[in-house]
Amino acid sequence: MPRWPHLQGTGGRKRKPGRKAGKELERCQRQADEVTEIMLNNFDKVLERDGKLAELEQRSDQLLDMSSAFSKTTKTLAQKKRWENARCRIYVGLAAGVALLILLIVLLVILLPQSSKGGSAPQVQDAGPASGPGE
Repeated sequence: MPRWPHLQGTGGRKRKPGRKAGKELERCQRQADEVTEIMLNNFDKVLERDGKLAELEQRSDQLLDMSSAFSKTTKTLAQKKRWENARCRIYVGLAAGVALLILLIVLLVILLPQSSKGGSAPQVQDAGPASGPGE
């Protein structure tokens, strides 16, 4: 490394700051300002995205809670409907059984008096000794 780097490339003579160096310094300053502005804009965008992500996370948590509540409600409702359906089937079965029992009683009431009347009418009167075949 050279001993005096500020003299390097000048042939041993010290460079005097001139217009060219001032313009170059202004150009570098403008570039640095542009880079600083871009970095600040990027930082603002990152903060904005962070806020949006936090809001999305909050919404997703709310949706998760709502879906859990909905799932519990549907399970409770499904169980309630199953019990209602079972009770309805029991009631229909009982009604059908009672209807069959009533129908059986009605048929027995109608048919039994006829068979008891019919059973006494064809009684054979005893006319004497029984005669068998071939007599």
